[in-house]
Amino acid sequence: MIEYKLILAGCECSVAEWNPDGQTIVFGFHGWLDNLATFETLASCMPDIRLIAIDFPGHGHSAHIEAGKAYYFIDGLFLIDDLIEHFHLESVNLLGHSMGGAIATVYAAIQPDRVNKLVLIEALGPVTSPAKEAQSTLNKALSQRRALKSKRKPVYTTFNQALAVRAEVSEIAPNLIKPLVERALTSVEGGYTWRADSRLRIPSTLRMSEELLRSILPNIKASTLLIEAKSGLLQSANAEYIQQRKPLVKQLEVHLLPGSHHLHLEYPDKIAELIKEFIK
Repeated sequence: MIEYKLILAGCECSVAEWNPDGQTIVFGFHGWLDNLATFETLASCMPDIRLIAIDFPGHGHSAHIEAGKAYYFIDGLFLIDDLIEHFHLESVNLLGHSMGGAIATVYAAIQPDRVNKLVLIEALGPVTSPAKEAQSTLNKALSQRRALKSKRKPVYTTFNQALAVRAEVSEIAPNLIKPLVERALTSVEGGYTWRADSRLRIPSTLRMSEELLRSILPNIKASTLLIEAKSGLLQSANAEYIQQRKPLVKQLEVHLLPGSHHLHLEYPDKIAELIKEFIK
């Protein structure tokens, strides 16, 4: 892996490349509170694919946004656009897990001529909210923003303690999520704590409506591969509205596999085979 920094959407972001001699370029975008190491094992299973992944602002080794500002889902569109511009590419292949997949979905819908292939793992657009929930959503964001001032990040005395906590939250074996946790931690007095910006935990002040999202999904021209986990978020009882988006994506190939939300860490060989066959 080679790593470097780029200014994307006005923020200094860490970028990593695996298989730099690979013939096919794929850009990878990780999930919320994850980082680019989420693709490390997957990349090792796809030696012919030059996988270029980023740490989103506030995640991993990327910079945090300015004090007093907030993280907005929609800003991820500018980041993807700046990344494509940096490499001077006319069309690209996008790979996204969870939040990264949600952003990639919206980008493919608003810039359909720039996306060739779209690979989504446990994602098909973002979480949406109806207009009637706007007040409660805004109030929740404001109250949690105020509460954040008195909160401190947890400190773990050992790496293994932090690893165990994260593995339990993500419902995955510690050894599978270890690379991601290694990148997510920083040393502090008394042990380790998370690098991620605490503001990432504040709920979004505004979300897209389902009506708005559904109006743009049919614009996607890219052949799209959706990989879902049988015990993942998209198969949960409250994700039916996401399932109902599938007919709106014209060239959609769906695979339902065993595993949880981070199934690309649990079954990298299987998912790599699906991606390689789809991208070729």
